[in-house]
Amino acid sequence: MAIAYLVALLMVLIDQIIKKWTTSSLQLYESRSGIDGLFDFYYIRNEGAGWGILQGRMWFFYVVTFVIIVYLIYLIYKHRQGSLFLKCTYGLLLGGAIGNLIDRIINGYVIDMFRLTFMNFPIFNVADMALSIGVVLLIIQVLMTEDTEGVL
Repeated sequence: MAIAYLVALLMVLIDQIIKKWTTSSLQLYESRSGIDGLFDFYYIRNEGAGWGILQGRMWFFYVVTFVIIVYLIYLIYKHRQGSLFLKCTYGLLLGGAIGNLIDRIINGYVIDMFRLTFMNFPIFNVADMALSIGVVLLIIQVLMTEDTEGVL
């Protein structure tokens, strides 16, 4: 059980440190080189979700995120004897949800900074990466498990 919370804490810390670096090192809409051919840093404020959907609907994000966090805490407890893979998956999801919730509560928007340079894709942050990886791992876990009760 502790590993899930440790992964979540690590994701929140990395996310918030990079967001602090972004806001103190870049002006809004300013870019800085990252890894050539992969990404650069580009500071934006996102008041919605990916691709700018649901702009300005903070109440929606507060409610949904709160429900997700409570459910993830329940799953972590329910599967406290579960696999390391599952615990890390829940930790990634919890850390990503908390990382973006912190931004929404403090700022009223989410700080995004990673812009892929090889394709047109929404600008994102570490919390978004944790959530995306967590969802992929959860799908893998569900597909590998005959009884989804063992996962969800």
